[in-house]
Amino acid sequence: MTAELSELSCALGQLSSDKSVGVGAKLRRAESVGAMEWGDDRCRGAGAMILRRPRTEQPHYGRHLGDVGYWGRYVLEILDRAGLSRAKIESPFVGTFPTFLVGDLVVKLFGDTFDGGDAFAAELAMGELLAGVPEVPVPAVLASGRLFGDADGWSWPYLIMERLTDARAVREVPTGRSLRRAAEQLGPALARLHTWPAPATIAARDPLPALRAAAPDRLRRFGLPHQLVDQVPDFLADAPADRVLVHADVTADHVFVDDAGLVGIIDWADAITADPWYELVALRFDALRGDPELFTTLLDSYGWPRPPNFPTRALQGVLEFQFDAISTIAGLVDLSRIRTLPELADRLYSPFC
Repeated sequence: MTAELSELSCALGQLSSDKSVGVGAKLRRAESVGAMEWGDDRCRGAGAMILRRPRTEQPHYGRHLGDVGYWGRYVLEILDRAGLSRAKIESPFVGTFPTFLVGDLVVKLFGDTFDGGDAFAAELAMGELLAGVPEVPVPAVLASGRLFGDADGWSWPYLIMERLTDARAVREVPTGRSLRRAAEQLGPALARLHTWPAPATIAARDPLPALRAAAPDRLRRFGLPHQLVDQVPDFLADAPADRVLVHADVTADHVFVDDAGLVGIIDWADAITADPWYELVALRFDALRGDPELFTTLLDSYGWPRPPNFPTRALQGVLEFQFDAISTIAGLVDLSRIRTLPELADRLYSPFC
């Protein structure tokens, strides 16, 4: 294909994939296509700035992940395509994907590492699913698209979302009334979420069998003592095959509150169908700071069942969990003194039965 045809193909593909706010924004985007050059690993925006395809190899990617100087040009190009106003670009906490605050907006780009394609599809699907559902408050998705054509490499999909400007992440909030109120409101929100049918793009992701199979190696890396790691396969052998739609990473960075309580739950890129007990792990040990009173409040407001095997089912969720909860648990329990996984389950969860 000639360079001219390649550029035209990429530009037309961009028009079809960009989902922006309002017809006016789409018209402005259409008018700007002629001012863009596509091809190889670069494109030229309306401001005649050459944009090269961002690199994701390490250590380059990690070094620049929260670097406004590196990503600012891409963020401005994304805003221009959507017909949205420019503002000061700020970097919040550094996560998995480049994410930036711009006035009352959030711009998030998805690389080809860390399952970026699936993460983009999941976050977009959840934003669309939960739009206008007040029981599960989420930031509105205002626009989506791809920075590059995908013929010559990763297309760098992106989302533009509403910023929760009048709220703070739970990690920034001292323990108090707003946190207790948030725990009360998180319960019903997650109970509602867990009843929703999963979008097709998320239902197609079924990581639970692989997470269970890889649990011993993963937990050993996280620091679970060897005498407990050896018991993991048998402990998970009778874990039910139940699946519900879960956020899967409800941490203190992803729950936003104000004085009245819960304002929004962000970062749905890890949403999957999984064992419902999987959802409790980040809540218990991160969002709710390991506080038994807050965890009890959440369980009560959710209406979470308290069967006799509650400790076993809760620990099965911990062992399935893809992120490291063991480091936090080790701060609550001296794992070197625990001989069996049932003993650990009772130490962590028997007070909630």
